[in-house]
Amino acid sequence: MGIENLREYLEEAYKTIVGIPDRKTRGGGGGDTGDAVKLRDGWADIEIVARIKESYFKIAKKKQIAVAIKILQLLGMARIDFKTIDLDVKFTRNKNDNLQTKAQAYSTLHGTKTLDPADSLEICDMTTDVVEVIDRGKKYWEEVAEKNLELQKKTQEVLKQDNGNNENNEEKVKENSAYKSTTYNNNMSKISEKHNKEKEE
Repeated sequence: MGIENLREYLEEAYKTIVGIPDRKTRGGGGGDTGDAVKLRDGWADIEIVARIKESYFKIAKKKQIAVAIKILQLLGMARIDFKTIDLDVKFTRNKNDNLQTKAQAYSTLHGTKTLDPADSLEICDMTTDVVEVIDRGKKYWEEVAEKNLELQKKTQEVLKQDNGNNENNEEKVKENSAYKSTTYNNNMSKISEKHNKEKEE
């Protein structure tokens, strides 16, 4: 019995150190949901462990890149002043867990109008590449704004053409009305003259 307890203790200890979440089914029910379960069962700890390990991977990757840069500089294929400090190593990881809460938090932070969107994204932990996401979003909305502006210009041109056509139609109607009125008056004058001649005869 003592050995069994020791085994379970060591198993729990190494899971806590390594950051392995506890997948055991909790008996007796419980009302914990969402973030409470993540904190209780160690699912939040694995994110912390991943961040710590990621920093070591970045250090190793930058050393590897430094060797490649040096070789390229000796071959004349890279600038002499080019260094690893000019690069940033990033690891793409899935950040879609609890996305609704993160989106609400981002909306609230951005709505305060005190933080940069990049800082808001980083605080909410929605992506591992904040700068690239912000740049892509900025480029997208600039393109949308340009398309909307072009559409407004085209709409205004069409309206101007329609107004011009309407004015021309009105002028034609007026001309036709004047012509009809003149024709009617001339005809009435001729009829009157004819009628007067007949009376004289």
